[in-house]
Amino acid sequence: MTVLLSILTLVPWVLVAGLIFFLIQIARFYQRKYAELYKSSASQRTYYAVFLVPLILFAAAAVRYAYLSDFAGDWIGDIALLIGGALLAALAYRLQRMMTGGRE
Repeated sequence: MTVLLSILTLVPWVLVAGLIFFLIQIARFYQRKYAELYKSSASQRTYYAVFLVPLILFAAAAVRYAYLSDFAGDWIGDIALLIGGALLAALAYRLQRMMTGGRE
């Protein structure tokens, strides 16, 4: 039963990792697009490689929760989720501003 619980804990995090990977691809596309469109001015950077940090933090938290077979009370996993979520929210907001024309 513990193995089944661990597998069921990891399945949603695999989906979250897929969504973050999709965001990385979108950020890469927009960085290339802005580099091509605005060759004469400073290019807009999306910092798509930084999206890997929340991905790694979420993966570490998911593995930790699956190993412990519990989703509450683990402060290391909770901190990893907090930092990963805050960083992902900031990066996604910056990407959204670039996509909708809010150049910096």
